[in-house]
Amino acid sequence: MLIKIEKASTPEGWNVWMNAWCVKFRSYAQAVAFVNRLEDRINAPHPLPVSKDSLALELT
Repeated sequence: MLIKIEKASTPEGWNVWMNAWCVKFRSYAQAVAFVNRLEDRINAPHPLPVSKDSLALELT
């Protein structure tokens, strides 16, 4: 995913682009905080779900 911050066309505004999706912020600090949190969530470990059936087979 391409994530970028750019100055908005309004005097006090910033846009965060995530591919073709845009989120508007009033300050640069808010935009940076959003991007940092988003990147932390994207980079967090995401374990694969385990079904109860496969768990029961492993225990027996």
